[in-house]
Amino acid sequence: MAEFDEIKDRDPYTFIPADEFFNHIDNDLFDSCIRQPERASFDEADQPKIQINGEARNVFQHGKIFRLHEPLEDEPDEESLLLIEFIRPQVWRIRFNPAAASKCCFKDENSRAIACPSMSELITKLDDFEGLDWRVELISNVPSYYILQSVKTGAEKPEVQLWIQKRPFQITAIRPVKNSRIVEKFSIPSTIDEAIRPQVDFQPLQGVEKAVIWKTKPKPLKYVSRGSATILSVETPATAHYMGFGEQGGRNLFKSNTYMNYFNFDNMKYQNVYGNGPLDEREPLYHTEPFWMEVASHIGFQSVLATMIDNYSHTCLDVRKTHQRTIRIATRFNEFNCMIVAADKISELLNVYTSIVGKPSLKPRYVLGYHQGCYGYDTKEAVMQCAQNYRDAQFPLDAIHIDVDIQREHKTFTIDDRPGHFPKPKEMFDTLRKQGVKCCTNITPHINSAEDPEYTTLNELLDKNYYIEDRRDLAKSDLRPWQDRYHYWDYGRRVVTNPSETRPDYRIPDKTDLSVTYNSGKPFHGGVYYGWGNGAPGYYPNLNNHEVREWWGKQFKYLFECGVEFIWQDMTSPCIAPEYGDMKSFPFRLLLDSDVRLNEPYEEVALKRKAIEIWALYSYNLYEATFNGLQNLHLNGTLAGNNDELITTNQALTEANELSWRKGRRNFIIGRGSYIGSHKFAGLWTGDNASTWDFLSTSVVQVLGLGLSGNAISGQDVGGFEFIEPDHNWANPELLIRWYGAYSLLPWFRKDGKQFQEPYAYDQHYRDNMHHFHDPREAFLFRAVLPVCRYYVRLRYSLMQLLYDAMFENAITGMPVARSMIITDDQDATLFFENKWFTNDQYLVGNDILVAPPLRAEAFFDRHEVYLPYPDEWFPINLYPDEPLGTALNPAIEGGSRIFCKCNISLEDDHIPRITPMYIREGAIIPKIETRASTPDWYPNGYPHAGIEMKAPEANPITFHVYPGKDNIYTMYIDDGISTDSEPLSKIPNLTNDPTPNADKYCEVRIKQVTMINTEEKCTRVLTIEAIRNGYEKYEQIVGGEYKVVFWHKESAYSNDIVVGGSLGPMSVQHLERIRATVVKFATDIVHTKGGITITLTYDN
Repeated sequence: MAEFDEIKDRDPYTFIPADEFFNHIDNDLFDSCIRQPERASFDEADQPKIQINGEARNVFQHGKIFRLHEPLEDEPDEESLLLIEFIRPQVWRIRFNPAAASKCCFKDENSRAIACPSMSELITKLDDFEGLDWRVELISNVPSYYILQSVKTGAEKPEVQLWIQKRPFQITAIRPVKNSRIVEKFSIPSTIDEAIRPQVDFQPLQGVEKAVIWKTKPKPLKYVSRGSATILSVETPATAHYMGFGEQGGRNLFKSNTYMNYFNFDNMKYQNVYGNGPLDEREPLYHTEPFWMEVASHIGFQSVLATMIDNYSHTCLDVRKTHQRTIRIATRFNEFNCMIVAADKISELLNVYTSIVGKPSLKPRYVLGYHQGCYGYDTKEAVMQCAQNYRDAQFPLDAIHIDVDIQREHKTFTIDDRPGHFPKPKEMFDTLRKQGVKCCTNITPHINSAEDPEYTTLNELLDKNYYIEDRRDLAKSDLRPWQDRYHYWDYGRRVVTNPSETRPDYRIPDKTDLSVTYNSGKPFHGGVYYGWGNGAPGYYPNLNNHEVREWWGKQFKYLFECGVEFIWQDMTSPCIAPEYGDMKSFPFRLLLDSDVRLNEPYEEVALKRKAIEIWALYSYNLYEATFNGLQNLHLNGTLAGNNDELITTNQALTEANELSWRKGRRNFIIGRGSYIGSHKFAGLWTGDNASTWDFLSTSVVQVLGLGLSGNAISGQDVGGFEFIEPDHNWANPELLIRWYGAYSLLPWFRKDGKQFQEPYAYDQHYRDNMHHFHDPREAFLFRAVLPVCRYYVRLRYSLMQLLYDAMFENAITGMPVARSMIITDDQDATLFFENKWFTNDQYLVGNDILVAPPLRAEAFFDRHEVYLPYPDEWFPINLYPDEPLGTALNPAIEGGSRIFCKCNISLEDDHIPRITPMYIREGAIIPKIETRASTPDWYPNGYPHAGIEMKAPEANPITFHVYPGKDNIYTMYIDDGISTDSEPLSKIPNLTNDPTPNADKYCEVRIKQVTMINTEEKCTRVLTIEAIRNGYEKYEQIVGGEYKVVFWHKESAYSNDIVVGGSLGPMSVQHLERIRATVVKFATDIVHTKGGITITLTYDN
């Protein structure tokens, strides 16, 4: 039997870890079939043409195809084609296919990661939206070079030049970069007379340099001629730092001296391939997003760069591992497709990049609330008790995630409505909704194959042939079923299985013999396994087919009629028990439909590809199918399911079928991993982590890395999903407290676990077992979990408007909700050098609240070190969840300071806020609201959900906290938080062919503070608040009839002589000496009137 294991080992269509792959390349272990083009040439005959109005035009209007040559002994040159194409004036991509033999190999159609069906259409639409006119020129009369350059019409100066050296072949990108002016600024005092000012003032010249911003190595391309693996070698500047990299693990924001693998699969505990756990950056995880940024390559100049690799299969990176001045990028299958984005700032780069891959959809406001999930809520009573326990503990809760426990015999889209399980599910969901708790359930792309005349989804799948067929590319090997092998990795070992002999340990054994389905055209027989005998064999819908995706979307109707609000998309790759396929998913040689491009012609979809070649495509199509299905729920008119509760009378049937109220409602999916562009459809939770300090230590930087590619909603399961011995049923209480503090202001906050780890359960466990606690420290920590975790969740809810504003901004610009200091404090060059370690743990929500969570066991940080970025001053946070205003400001701390914080766990009221250090930037403007039990759900037309009578939520007034110091502008967004009517579509390009829906129904309120020194003795702070967009007429239902502003003062600036003035409307003013604050109140209508309101404070300087 070992001979068949060896056949599997020799198969090129397999997963090879990146370090092993590059070793094969470097040591020529591919049987001397590695090619490396030496020379580049250009021929107009290689440019494909298209007829437009009777005129032949180039298909690629913004790019050119070059021919690459490798001399061979006694043979003609081996030739291949390379397409270099500009997408925007500062964005270009390189496409290479080693199998290309003609100019027809490149198509204008985009992969599904790009937001528009074709590149020419994308360019046209973005040009129209931006009002941009530009062109691409080829200069071919320069000795030794071709120059491809982008030129804006009118400016007539190149934006980017690509110098393509003919021999040895090399590409160098050049663009003008501006001086970043990272210097101490000096403002001429306003007290200096205007007549004297010209004598002492001068205008510095804006420095611009022509700089190399990207460069390949000489002869940068290698490829394996007997296959399609391609390697591009890129030279890296000595000072450059690299960050992003999607979901990849590791402790550091900046990554270097490492290999990386992008190959999404079910990698529980992040330790399958290398066996080291979450600290190993090499480990391939659940999500494939090969996107990274280069920063600090030109110190003192405004220049950032990003690279994206568009490949559904396996991407390998060598990030300065083999050579400290080189990054090697390898795609093991398919065309090599690499996009490079250049910009002055990260914010600009993200806006451009997300315009190409698609802006994130605006998520419902409740997504930012606190969510509770558990694999183990297996009865209606367990779910209801969980919600009640949170309410009794005065612990905010927005959603409960019910795992596959709710299903009938692990049958996707069903509910087990038997007594003792989930009888009358609609009643349960409606009751929870009245309490403000929304529910989702776990949906996997697995259809239980057990015969069941009542399982509509299965029967339709089979009747309509919507399943994936068992067809395999056996490479003329004529393998018999008993001879085939699968492989996966486990704890660093490569494991080979015989699928004819092994099956998962199901409670009901799977007796289907592989020979029955193997390469037969029958439904591919796989299965999902959850451990402990749970799971079932099943089939998989052919989601790479548009018609099947539409059918899939209709399967959600029954769940939503019962009252489910959003979807938990699990097992996305799809995850399959290792006995049924390779790398816990499809067999690598299973043939799948391949609609890898948008609007792929049917005849090309029918040309099936091996599963490993389009590995990440299935999960992407799963997300899209679910998203579109939820968007169209209101159009589906048939009941999908069989629930006696819903169909007892004709009237009940009418009500149950009526989902028209969901029209125009924002839907939400939280998914476990997919591919670039999936952020358009879903948020991302980063897979099955574990209750360890290592996972906590990577949890913040993982969110920051994902945010750099436009993923607004992402995060780990707080507290860990998998238990670790000896804790078993419990996450260590100290670990849990630290996790809650770290995630208090990160965008996605879900507590999950295989066992029961709710904060209130720790307190109950202590009460029930207090006589068994012999260690006072352990007893104390169990008692501390509930009050400390509750404090930080309540703080989150009081700052919900701040989080929502950041999420709204993300839908417009792509800027993340939680931001690395590299984004917000780009003037602080020490963040790349002596203070770069602080970038691994610290983050900002928006621009002005810095969170510096301790991420290690308490023994390591009696004195927790925090770095406050230069050049601004910082105030220790003085806002608390249940304090109406706050406390007096502590002295400001100079930016650039390292300070030590005492943040031990304590139950003293005044110390709990210091367990997780937070700081507020000078000049900050922070909106704060009352903490409520859940996020109000403002339906666009009241509360029409069938059978539910709900009282409209009370308005939650907003208080603006305005801090002294630098000038600042803050933008706040007011809408109902749930309807698509308020999506800011006028601010983003419409890249679909659908007509623009009714949108932009939101208010945009701009708050601006300017501080002026009037004389040597007097200082004036001027605050202007104005709604520059009044698209949501019912704003008073949301924020009430009054706004409040709290002006905070430094101790040196506060006195009883503060004079408050203003314009446009009456105001009430209070001076609160105890907290050194001036409080101003006024009607909201004033702000939402043209011109808004201006408030001035004048006081002694």
